Amino acid sequence: MKIAHSVLALLFAALASLPATAAVGDKIGDFALLDHQGRFHQLSWYGDQQAVVLFVQGNGCPIVRNGAPTLRALRDAYAQRGVAFFMLNPQPQDDRDSIASEAQEFGYDLPILLDEAQLVAESLGVDRTAETFIIDPSTREILYRGPVDDRLGYETQKPAAQNHYLRDALDAVLAGEQVAADTPEAPGCLVSFPAREQHASQGISYSQDVVPILEDNCIECHHDGGIGPWAMSDHRMVQGWSRMMKEVLMTRRMPPGQIDTHVSKPIRDVVEITPGELQTLVHWIDAGAPLDEDGQDPLAQRVYDNPKWTLGEPDLVYQVEPQDIPATGLIDYRYVPVELNLDRDVWIRGMEFVPGDRQVLHHVIAYASTPADKSVRNLRNGDPDRESVGGFAPGRQPDQYGDDTGRLLRKGTNLLLQMHYTTSGKETVDATEIGIYLHDEPPQYVMSGAVPGQRRFLIPPGAREHKLEGVEVIERDAWLYSMMPHMHYRGKYMSFHAEYPDGSAELLLSVPKYEFNWQLNYLLEEPVFLPAGTRLIARGAMDNSARNPANPDPQRPVTFGLQTRHEMFFGFTDLRYVGDTPESVLHGAQAAEDAEVAGL
Repeated sequence: MKIAHSVLALLFAALASLPATAAVGDKIGDFALLDHQGRFHQLSWYGDQQAVVLFVQGNGCPIVRNGAPTLRALRDAYAQRGVAFFMLNPQPQDDRDSIASEAQEFGYDLPILLDEAQLVAESLGVDRTAETFIIDPSTREILYRGPVDDRLGYETQKPAAQNHYLRDALDAVLAGEQVAADTPEAPGCLVSFPAREQHASQGISYSQDVVPILEDNCIECHHDGGIGPWAMSDHRMVQGWSRMMKEVLMTRRMPPGQIDTHVSKPIRDVVEITPGELQTLVHWIDAGAPLDEDGQDPLAQRVYDNPKWTLGEPDLVYQVEPQDIPATGLIDYRYVPVELNLDRDVWIRGMEFVPGDRQVLHHVIAYASTPADKSVRNLRNGDPDRESVGGFAPGRQPDQYGDDTGRLLRKGTNLLLQMHYTTSGKETVDATEIGIYLHDEPPQYVMSGAVPGQRRFLIPPGAREHKLEGVEVIERDAWLYSMMPHMHYRGKYMSFHAEYPDGSAELLLSVPKYEFNWQLNYLLEEPVFLPAGTRLIARGAMDNSARNPANPDPQRPVTFGLQTRHEMFFGFTDLRYVGDTPESVLHGAQAAEDAEVAGL
């Protein structure tokens, strides 16, 4: 039952008073948001700046529109003095398209951060648009709150400002002086917070509101035996971890593998917590993450089915040679051969990896080593043309080919596994298993791949956004099924684009914040047709600066290389070429093998 008119409801009622407590000298939590152009911004990333300015924007507000030119002029004046300027839109009635339209019409050329869940605005105590904040990004302390100046009022405006509050406050901050404390409140349009008020008046039910969100988005990894570092086994565990949950939600570290759903094609099985769900979770956590009055705990009663093989029992199972993993240190990629002992050609419909120790196995890429291959030199040099037939990464779904498609493994083919490990604080042994699923009869279609990428690059030391681009021309009609960005620790973002022969173009997938720890393959809900001549383009950037916490050494230039101390920039895809049949592929594979043998 819903909690209302109860003791617990009083806890949520306290939420309504939170904005009044956000004043100069208060600290806010770290946060990450996308802007109106789909770019990722995290407050702590700007920790090397002297200050961050946030100006509350709202569509249709006259004071915002009239004040924007002054804000833009201040941005230009302080651009070389270590001050980063942003707008922040928390209005529930504004969406990304309308915000982008407003920005274009009124010339807003600052990033407009989309606070769709209104939680950043709540932490700042935002009441009206045109409020301006100065934040120390290294401590996240609010240094100033007030108007830009005194030129604009409600339905009034002066020819010129007499008091330049924001400018004076910035000068004081940069000089290490105290900001004036007699700043008036900023005039602006009132911002409504309907979810906060609803939760404050009605409360949030742990069993009916919170648990379903956790079941839909979190428990697949956070259960006993799962890949999550802790299990959501009952309310006590969730409550104990609740503050950490809020932090990873607010900084968009969880759920993993987030995409920009506004521009990406529909992706299958992507985990996405909606703004409404995020409000529910954070408001519940802020109220102390309480249990319902009746004491019911659905999580404690839940039995999680955790089968060894999620695709069912494989047709073939192979044991990878056990790998000794030290307690600490960095581990270079290991290349481990696996003999398949195939006495005939087979068509695979799926492949699944079961780690021996999920805490240390970071990822696996399985390459087919055909009978004609005489060495693995090209693979070790990072040859993207080498066929990958499967892989593993935490949170990644097993490779499974739909639409009656499959990949060919020739008689005598073996696998060479690229295995990457991370240490966990204790010595361990990983004994991973591979399950291969076969078609009983040759499939109707053949799955293949294309890899737009770039191998010749030099990333300068300290580069905050070194852009890269890779292009693959699709020479025959094809259907695109999935996309997988692959970079190392300096990867910042990647997107996939299609430029068609008729001159049109579209954005297929945008991953605004690439995370090396989650090597995910994004499966399209419906395959995309790529006519012959289509340019498949991967665009992205590297962050080789000290602001990248994963960067091994921001003082060194970085070039292409297979190990994680180097970099890679590849956009792996699964696609099938129209006209490829098992018969034609078998004939082509045999001809290639014969030519290879004849050339020896």
